[in-house]
Amino acid sequence: MPDRTDTRRTAMRTLLAGSAVAAMAGSAALGVSAAAQADPASAADFDPFTADALPAGGRVREYWVQAESFEHNAVPNGYDAMMGTRFTAAQTTFWAIGYRAYTPHFGAPLPADTSPNGVGTNSGIPGPVLRAEVGDTLVVHFRNNDTHYQWPHSMHPHGVRYDRDNDGGWLAEDPTRPGTAVPYGATHTYTWTALPSSVGTWPYHDHSVPQTIPGPQPAPAASGAPKAMAMGAGGGVMEIGAELGLFGIIAVTDRHTPAVDREFVLFFHDAYAADIPSLAQDTDMFNGGAFLDNTPTFTARNGDRVRWRIAALGKEFHVFHLHGHRWRRGGGWVDSELLGPSTSLTVEYTEDNPGDWIYHCHVTDHMMGGMVGRYRVSG
Repeated sequence: MPDRTDTRRTAMRTLLAGSAVAAMAGSAALGVSAAAQADPASAADFDPFTADALPAGGRVREYWVQAESFEHNAVPNGYDAMMGTRFTAAQTTFWAIGYRAYTPHFGAPLPADTSPNGVGTNSGIPGPVLRAEVGDTLVVHFRNNDTHYQWPHSMHPHGVRYDRDNDGGWLAEDPTRPGTAVPYGATHTYTWTALPSSVGTWPYHDHSVPQTIPGPQPAPAASGAPKAMAMGAGGGVMEIGAELGLFGIIAVTDRHTPAVDREFVLFFHDAYAADIPSLAQDTDMFNGGAFLDNTPTFTARNGDRVRWRIAALGKEFHVFHLHGHRWRRGGGWVDSELLGPSTSLTVEYTEDNPGDWIYHCHVTDHMMGGMVGRYRVSG
């Protein structure tokens, strides 16, 4: 888990937005053309100034989501199988915060459901998959049960339509706007709608009041060296709730979205020792885990129709690479794709290559810092 430099964080400037466009392009590999994904029928006919109206006939999808704090070890087996480094639990454990989905009125946590239409692992990192079809209204009842930090939190969505009172983004100039700083123990209900332009994979995350975890501060810069400006300089760390685990994916489909046999949810995220003093070093994670056999192991069978829903937050640029596989993107084929902060990808293909593979971030120090996982395909 190497140290970071501001130079490396800002080296890559181009990113691929992963919304409906990525979903449409990936669907071509499953036999549905990108043009058929869009309304109107062909890309040549598409008018970017056409009103994105909410179709009639949608339904209300109600979710009960709670923010919870818990002690979390990113490397529970204590071993980096790529570099051969061993870690103690004390070096890789921190107080995380995650979203969990519940039965109505916060009765009990929903069981894990990793099927293509399920809420996912519902283990907190990442949060539950919130699903909608075009025309649906998402009603999300949120409760803040952050018993450890007792900070205010929120839920801010990407990709769906909402008004300002359902945005979840806190601003110092308007600190009492509903839903932007839900206090510990309180609840708030957000209402979002899925439009035709919402089709695809999108992140949602905490966007509440910046906070700081007390602890040792990093050593000052050497005399004469330029001083880096921290994300939270002057008022806490921006989106520290998301850095600690408050994020998840919204999956929006329409009548053109192809059915799949397997759907994998993968979140790229990073935690920094400067922000989280209990961490010995910066940590690069997939779904809360770092290094092989701590990150998710995904499985498929030869012939399966496979979909990956992938997203990233924070301040790093990443490259998703899957060994032994390719998928359609636009007019060609790729096996690696760029992700920037708050962007996403939808990757789809028919499985045809059995084996024990790895997926990883192809930014080398992210790979060395933990972003490596297994993908096993049986015959």
